[in-house]
Amino acid sequence: MSVDPSTDLRVAACEAMLRSAALDAGAFISGDGRVHEEVAAALLGIAPGTLANQRRAGTAPPFYRVSGRPTYRLLDLAELIEQGRCASGW
Repeated sequence: MSVDPSTDLRVAACEAMLRSAALDAGAFISGDGRVHEEVAAALLGIAPGTLANQRRAGTAPPFYRVSGRPTYRLLDLAELIEQGRCASGW
């Protein structure tokens, strides 16, 4: 996590919201907080193919390959979301 305590709190809150949304959708979450690519894409609001393209281009969040399938930690998704946070303007 980051050095700024307020960022850490935002990331933790975002991760909790992502976990809740995944569970509400009936998604499987591994013991260490990973979800399949389709779930990760839905949580980010993008198509699974877009996430796959980002992964191939090296611009996707960190991922794990388990049994040949990419999985993403909810914490990494939350950190990605919070990194894109803008205080004002473009």
